[in-house]
Amino acid sequence: MQFQGREAAVKILEDAVRASPRTPAPLLNLARFASTYPPEDLFVKDDVPSKAVAEALAKFPTHAEVYETAVMLHLTHNERDKAIAVMTQAANQNSRDPQYWLATGHTAERVWPLGQAEFATEYRQRVAPFFENALKTASKAEAEQVTLEVARQYLLTNDPERARQLCEKLAAEYSNLDARKLLYRLYVASEQKEKALTTLEQVVKQAPDDAEMQRLLASEYDKLKQPEKAIAHLQAAIQNGGGEIGDYVKLGWELYQTQKFDDMVRVGQRSVRLFPDHPLVHYQLAIAHRAREEWGPSVQHFAEAEQFASSTQNELLDHLFYYQYGITLERLARYEDASRMLEKSITLTPREEAKAAANTMNFLGYMWLDVGTHLDKAGELITKANELLPDQPAYIDSLGWFHYKKGNYPGALKEFQRAEALMQPVTPEDAEILEHIGLTHQALGDKAKALSYLERAESLKTPDLKARKRIENELLKIKGGKSDTEKK
Repeated sequence: MQFQGREAAVKILEDAVRASPRTPAPLLNLARFASTYPPEDLFVKDDVPSKAVAEALAKFPTHAEVYETAVMLHLTHNERDKAIAVMTQAANQNSRDPQYWLATGHTAERVWPLGQAEFATEYRQRVAPFFENALKTASKAEAEQVTLEVARQYLLTNDPERARQLCEKLAAEYSNLDARKLLYRLYVASEQKEKALTTLEQVVKQAPDDAEMQRLLASEYDKLKQPEKAIAHLQAAIQNGGGEIGDYVKLGWELYQTQKFDDMVRVGQRSVRLFPDHPLVHYQLAIAHRAREEWGPSVQHFAEAEQFASSTQNELLDHLFYYQYGITLERLARYEDASRMLEKSITLTPREEAKAAANTMNFLGYMWLDVGTHLDKAGELITKANELLPDQPAYIDSLGWFHYKKGNYPGALKEFQRAEALMQPVTPEDAEILEHIGLTHQALGDKAKALSYLERAESLKTPDLKARKRIENELLKIKGGKSDTEKK
């Protein structure tokens, strides 16, 4: 064509047609070439492509590629009616080859595009028979693969019901893994949650080395609030997939929920070795150490998390982060540092998070009362906490403790008694409130009531060992014995 022109090139292709009469390929090459390179004279009628296609359709009616070339030629020339006629011929063939029906089915989609929503029902009725014929003509050896391909076709063309039927057949008859994966997606899309979970469990059992499926199953258990089941699958995902940072973080939180704090620390230590500059793994390890009451290591990782997050993941440094950081510093008696973190937490707390704000205000105010500093600021914070969340025994107790620390014993007793009235039922965690009532009665000179409340507080056996020892010592003093401190 380049040196002698289109006519010489077409002649070569026509010679090829004559040389290979038993295959449609030369005819199709001729049709495509002549269509791609039309005559230079636009007024010359060129019937080479159409004749080549017509000859191919006549001689090779059971070859799927003939229909594809013919349809593309007609659609390119805006001859949709002719393309429809071609596909009608394709549909009327008596082929027993499922691959023929699969291929012509895909060609039919070009004539009747299923993406056109307004004609979706009509076009699907036109296209579906091709794929159904593929199913009917498949031999036993071909059935599994052909059925899977047709199921994928129905899924892609938005016929989930037929796709589901075929996938269920594949799963039941062949335990086909790919079909089960498709089936899981179909059940999720149709909100059949129990079937989706059962199918995913079967997929993971069948393909335990598939890290992505392990992650999906862990996620499903997490949604069901079954962290104990999620753990094993996150561990498998890490072992099989090399372990992404998301896997380690999710595993850490699942271990936290199941109170497997030793395992959480081990996972966290591995995480910080693998991802040393990522703030979230340091934050998680800080929480793990805190859960084991290892305050020093916890504070160390809070500090590292804050350092790394300040430049890469600032959204981590929210009110919850600084609250956890602050209450951990308090356990190390680093009260000034704890105060800074807790004040930052209060500043960062969104207005709609009234419960969180009140909790932090109460904690900080009570801490200041305990260490005997910033008493007036403590009173302001505790008062605000009670305004944000009224009728909370713990916050009312803090308000009473403020009055006690200021020497206003009648005012303190009033608040303590109000807190006591709200304790329904009384729990071991309420022992401190009873202790405060006892101390206030003692300050007011009523030893009998003081003794009664302190004995009730002791009987609750609070899990706070520090508070329990303090109550025991107060009882000894009232009864005339010596406290542990006095003995020393």
